[in-house]
Amino acid sequence: MKVTIAYQCELEDIPTTVYELLGNIKENDLPHLEINLNDAVLYINDGNFIETLAAMDEARIRLAKIDQKLLDYASILGGYVKADTNIKLGITPEEALPTSAIPQGTQEISAQDILAVEGEEVTND
Repeated sequence: MKVTIAYQCELEDIPTTVYELLGNIKENDLPHLEINLNDAVLYINDGNFIETLAAMDEARIRLAKIDQKLLDYASILGGYVKADTNIKLGITPEEALPTSAIPQGTQEISAQDILAVEGEEVTND
């Protein structure tokens, strides 16, 4: 089961945070991936194809997890770049929102509006 983990930091701390997250991949994920690949090479060299396939599958799973982390971190850094650019251009957060994200209000609808027959004029009393 996948869960979303969120925490807050200051805007100017985002590059450092992403740097640390990338370092975690390098220190914690890549060594395990390298072990899987080394195992696959050893197994195939010994003619043990079933174990080779298993090691390759583990490597693929690890790569997918690394890829997801990199996608998340790229999204965070991309958001930072956009926010930083907007600040430098003097664009407020409200101005930076797409118009579809800005509440437009509501329209009152009466039962007659919904139940009117096509071509019949509707008057709201």
